Amino acid sequence: MTLDEYRRTLAALDEQIIDLIAKRQKIAASIGRIKHRDAIPIHDEAQHAQVMGRVFDSAVEHNIDPVSVQKVFELLVAMSEERQHECAGEGNLP
Repeated sequence: MTLDEYRRTLAALDEQIIDLIAKRQKIAASIGRIKHRDAIPIHDEAQHAQVMGRVFDSAVEHNIDPVSVQKVFELLVAMSEERQHECAGEGNLP
């Protein structure tokens, strides 16, 4: 492959990642509505730890830097929690 072909492949993967993030946000919104309805706190430390452990282990299995992967997921979880706050009538997301 040429450099340009690799870059086009990465651009296509970037679009897929964005699509997956959008799907994750939609699920987070559904979770937020359930939490709001049932008066469940948005932040769940046990769930957070479970997600971080799961992604760490998966990164190790895929031979990529698990600490960096956890940093990405810290951001994804923060985005999800913000979306859940929005579903509870808080925040300023669309």
